[in-house]
Amino acid sequence: MKKTNSLKKILVGITAFCMVFSLVACGNDNSNDNASKSNTGNTSQSEQQTALSKEDYQASFSQLSADLQSIQSQASNIDLTDVDAAKSLLEDLKKPFSDFMNQVPPAEYKEAHEKITSGCQAMIDYIDACSALVGETDTTKIQEATGTLTGYLQTAVNDLMEGSELISSTN
Repeated sequence: MKKTNSLKKILVGITAFCMVFSLVACGNDNSNDNASKSNTGNTSQSEQQTALSKEDYQASFSQLSADLQSIQSQASNIDLTDVDAAKSLLEDLKKPFSDFMNQVPPAEYKEAHEKITSGCQAMIDYIDACSALVGETDTTKIQEATGTLTGYLQTAVNDLMEGSELISSTN
């Protein structure tokens, strides 16, 4: 029962973040064609990346939101007794953040990208801390981790909101 409760708390936190992020990203959707996707996700890190156009960067930010909404749906359908599925879901959740962090923004979005990258890294840290807690039954360890997890979420939400506002103010 304790494993189920800790997993449920983790997934609730992730779901709440995904909902907040979706609102932030959707509020910033200034492009008329969201179908355009960035191809820089296919570029290996060893290759030199070029800066995205403003439109492609905005589409990439919108795609991050869409990816998180998809994972949110997966999280709502997960069996709370399946620890392996939870850990897999957490690993899957890190990829959209990592992919977005590796984007090269246009010059006018450099400051916004730095903020958003900070928020993405905070979410990756949150996910790693959550993954370490999946299956944990020691309530003391879970309670001790709560402050750290809350800090990661606050940083992620604040930085992503600030980055989104910077993108909006640049348009």
